[in-house]
Amino acid sequence: MEDNLKKEIIELIRAMQSQDSIEIGNSKTGVVKIYCDFSKPSEAEAKLTDAIKILKTKRSEVFE
Repeated sequence: MEDNLKKEIIELIRAMQSQDSIEIGNSKTGVVKIYCDFSKPSEAEAKLTDAIKILKTKRSEVFE
């Protein structure tokens, strides 16, 4: 069990170290930062698309 836990922790650290991020928007339109892995473009694009949708639908709540 202890070896498995060590392996999981090491994998998690490696995943976090290679994580990319992108920030979109500005102070007038709202800003959202997305963490993803650009070496997996379809997953990164899906996260970005979802973040943009959420930002657009919740923008009025932020700027009220």
